[in-house]
Parts: sequence; structure tokens; C-alpha cells
Amino acid sequence: MVSKAEIDRLYEMKKVIEDDWEWENDGPGLKGEVRVYCLDSDVILTLKAWKRRNYGFSLLYKSSKVIRRWDDSIHENPNGELIEGSHKHFWHPQYEDNQAYPVDDIATDDVDEAFNDFLDECNIEHQGSYQRQNKLRV
Repeated sequence: MVSKAEIDRLYEMKKVIEDDWEWENDGPGLKGEVRVYCLDSDVILTLKAWKRRNYGFSLLYKSSKVIRRWDDSIHENPNGELIEGSHKHFWHPQYEDNQAYPVDDIATDDVDEAFNDFLDECNIEHQGSYQRQNKLRV
């Protein structure tokens, strides 16, 4: 079991993506995945992104523990609260990544801008190149 303190420490830590980012075709949508290096640790995280009807990003620890996830869809929290639209998931000791809160600090009309917003949110510097998908508007 991963502790909230451990997840929070990783979230706040400065991180870097050294590799290039390229979107890949995934049926009618797109996907992407890249390694994220924690600068004050030997931990390597994973950033995953997707574009289907909507798009989203997830920063993962040990390939499945959500440090932060953002998407623009409908989500129901464990207490029954319904969130429609842009929201972020965070690690919760009881609910793991099933707890979310509404936000308005990530672009919802431009996947390229949203990618950079998410990197800023998660304290990640991207040193590689980025294959733009600015033609994809939601």
C-alpha cells in the first residue's frame, strides 16, 4: 500500500521528461506515454495521455498509483457527488484514485495547451521535443 505522504512528496518534487513526446494513433483517438524522472530521488514515474471523445493525463507511480490525473468528463465520487466536466483525481488512502475535485486551470479546448498545463501542475519540465496536436479541438 502506498501512503498519501509518499504520493504527496512525489507530486511536489521537481521532475523532468527527457524524451520526446509523440502522440500515437489509438483507433479513432490518440495516446501517449513517457518516463518522468524525479530529480531528488531515483523514482521513475509514468505520464500517460489519451484523446478520445475527451482527453486526459495521468501521472503514475509504480505504473498504477495515481499521483495526479486530469480529465474532462463525468465523474462520481465515492460519496455520490457528481462532477461534470474538468476535474482532477488525487491519491486518497481509502478510495485510492477514485476521489476527484472540479477545476478550471487546465485548457479544455486545446490538447497541446492542456499538456503543458498538466506538466506545470505536476512540477514537470519537458526537455525533449513535443509533437503538437493543436488541430484537435474538443
